[in-house]
Amino acid sequence: MFAPYLRVFKFTGEVFGMIKDNPRLLAPSAMNLALATVASIVLAVVYAFASEYQALGFLVLAVGVSGLYFIDYLMGAMTVSLVYDQVTTGEASLGQAASRTFRASPGILVFAAISGALDLLASYARERRDILASILLMVVRAVWTTAVYVLMPAMVIEGTGFFGAFKRSKQLMKEDPTQVGVGVVGIGIVTYLLGAVVFTLAFGALQAVPIPLVGVLIFFMLVNVYWTVSGFLKSVYYTCFYLWARECEQRGAADPSFAPRPLANALSDLSMQPAAVGY
Repeated sequence: MFAPYLRVFKFTGEVFGMIKDNPRLLAPSAMNLALATVASIVLAVVYAFASEYQALGFLVLAVGVSGLYFIDYLMGAMTVSLVYDQVTTGEASLGQAASRTFRASPGILVFAAISGALDLLASYARERRDILASILLMVVRAVWTTAVYVLMPAMVIEGTGFFGAFKRSKQLMKEDPTQVGVGVVGIGIVTYLLGAVVFTLAFGALQAVPIPLVGVLIFFMLVNVYWTVSGFLKSVYYTCFYLWARECEQRGAADPSFAPRPLANALSDLSMQPAAVGY
């Protein structure tokens, strides 16, 4: 019963194989980690001074949190482009990835602004101890951030805008031949387990390290490691799902052998046919 949801662990192993063949796939994640860590520290310092003034503090958080999401989504978009080239041609170019990502940047900015707003609303609800609103916003935020990664391949690969990505993804998932819902749950399990480990270590470091500044630095580093790794896995996973759904649409049939090889290998128990798409 749980096998369809656990295939994502097998897929994660396939991702490591992709990285071994082409370490360049990790370049956006490395940039994400470096930029996000510095930005997090700067945001924390600026907010410490600005928080004395409520309006200014809110503005700093709004810009800072949206900026962090923008960095994460921008690097995620580059990963989508690299994975697309890798599984279809065997060659992944950072130059091509940067070009596609630049064209998609207006839509990415909209995604980041909405994600940042949802974060701030959730924080506000927690401060007011509004339990019902907190739970509702937490669910909405989780659904939205998942939607971002599901929609990103359409925006990057096909060059659609913000609204075009919704329309294109809706077309592909109309009959859901790839069972993307199963994939969403599966990747959620992996990232949840990863988050449980990393955040436990992060808060442990914050309390255990005797020098507060060092503890804070380690905390921010570990938190950004989580966001970077989970973002990378989501980007690779949903890109492969997107390419599979598009192939099913073009061929008028749903078959695991149409998926990119990393995903086809993870689904190999569903079909005895060889993988048909790249890599």
